[in-house]
Formats: sequence, structure tokens, C-alpha cells
Amino acid sequence: QHIQYYGVPFFFLIREGEALSDIKVRIQKKFEVPDEQFLKWKFAYVAYNRPDYLQDSDIVLSRFQQKNIYGPWEQSLGLEHSDMPTKRANQNRHSFEKPVKIYN
Repeated sequence: QHIQYYGVPFFFLIREGEALSDIKVRIQKKFEVPDEQFLKWKFAYVAYNRPDYLQDSDIVLSRFQQKNIYGPWEQSLGLEHSDMPTKRANQNRHSFEKPVKIYN
């Protein structure tokens, strides 16, 4: 299955023993997604670009292996949803946003 990433990746703290249902509440609040739209979102543990879809009762942190990670997308929590419109008033309809990468 092919995965296409869009938007800006972000860090999100996942607590020990935290179920997906608890994480969903925090993510919905962070992005201010209406209930009817959020019900359509799917969550997956993604390793090496392969999604493993999660259930609300899954303990998310148990999926992640503790090791030295050399690639930024080796393991992640994927959020599958339709592209949400941005909230900027003066956005050109034909412009495309690209994530900013900062290298030290």
C-alpha cells in the first residue's frame, strides 16, 4: 500500500500505557477538528512506509521499538484523513505549501 505524506510533521508526546482513544482526544483538540470530520480519521503505526491500522484500545507506545533511529520516517504514528483547508484568509487558491526544513 502506497503512503503519501502531506502537511507538516510534528512531534507529539505518547505516554506510557496510553491507549489510542486517549491520544485521539488530544489530537482532535490540538487541531480543532469537528467531531463529524474527526470520526473519518484513521490512525496507524507506520514503520518503513507500511501502515498497521490501530484500534482505540491499542496501547500505542508498545508498537514503537526503542533503538537508535537513523531515518526520520522509520517509525511514526500516521493520521489518515482528507486534506483540511488552511485557516489563512489571504491564501491564493493555486498556491501549494511546502514544509520548511531547518538544518543545523
